[in-house]
Amino acid sequence: MKEKRGAFRTLGDIFTPLLPAFIIAGLCAGFASLLSQFMPSYEDSVFWHSVHTLLSLVNTAFTSYLSAWVGFSAANVFGCTRISGALLGMCTCLGGIDELSAILGLYNASSPLTSILKSGSGGVITVIVGVLLLSKVEGFIRTKVPKTLDMVLTPFLSFLICLVPCIFIFMPLFGFVSNLLCNLLGFLISSPNMAVRLISGYVSAALFLPANLLGLHFAFMALYAIELETMGYITLAPVLAMAGAAQVGAAISVYFKAKKNGNETLRCASAGGILPGVMGIGSALLYGVSVPYPKAFLSTCLGAGFGGAFIVATKVACTGWGTSGILAIPLMTAGSTSALSSMLCYCIGLLISCIAGSVITMFMVKGSDLIEK
Repeated sequence: MKEKRGAFRTLGDIFTPLLPAFIIAGLCAGFASLLSQFMPSYEDSVFWHSVHTLLSLVNTAFTSYLSAWVGFSAANVFGCTRISGALLGMCTCLGGIDELSAILGLYNASSPLTSILKSGSGGVITVIVGVLLLSKVEGFIRTKVPKTLDMVLTPFLSFLICLVPCIFIFMPLFGFVSNLLCNLLGFLISSPNMAVRLISGYVSAALFLPANLLGLHFAFMALYAIELETMGYITLAPVLAMAGAAQVGAAISVYFKAKKNGNETLRCASAGGILPGVMGIGSALLYGVSVPYPKAFLSTCLGAGFGGAFIVATKVACTGWGTSGILAIPLMTAGSTSALSSMLCYCIGLLISCIAGSVITMFMVKGSDLIEK
């Protein structure tokens, strides 16, 4: 009989096996970003152009098909056919979803990111819920199908039955939630009222990690694009980047607490995710440290808010997106003051979030909360 898990623990079980790939892909993306920022003419060199292409290839190989990897891992956790889970996840991220959406009149060609149904809608949560349904349906069908036909009929019927609600219910539902939250946060973060901006800056940064779990971070790109097109700079991205810094601070506290309590797995996960986290690649810490331990997740969110409020107060803005952490410093040149001042305030915001995340975690999370189960 399978041990019952909480939602956070289940997410941790799904994503922990993927941590090595998160780290590999994230570091490759980080080094590729550094290369392009500090060597803009890298394409003129055969060697450096090849290095950049290879690093980008590794990152793309993982991130482009993340839904498939998550589907495979989720199927393993929920106890259904793993390749079916991977296939279900893959279906949600391919361009055929956009084509299907267009056929049914659900695709907005002028603004694809706001379409009711589009490739990647709902992110990994769509996949996890879909695979959970798949496990239930597969288990039921397996009890009804003769053993001689089980290998053929059970996975085939289960997959087809679950594919329809996954695409036409789960994807639009979580996609709608993402667009709604993004539009609301964008409105609040640009309010002319300082008090409203400070509160919204805190809330936006604090909620970014939960948004990551829902796959909503992809929907924020719509707001980034709108800001960049209308104003020439982006104000929301620097705010949301504070979540990653808070994760680093929380991971530092968790490292020492895990070491003291003998949780070697958590200690290694914390240590291994800190450097990528500093570079702005927080997936390893999110799924290896924050998600499996609810109190650490909450303390990280609370710490991130302080940095977000500071970023809004100092009006830091950036000229692009795609990276965060220290790798994003060269992008933070579009603030209301000078470029140097904007970059400095961004660094201070990272420091504030890191310290806040560490301190809150130190006091909120007890050693007993981190005992390996």
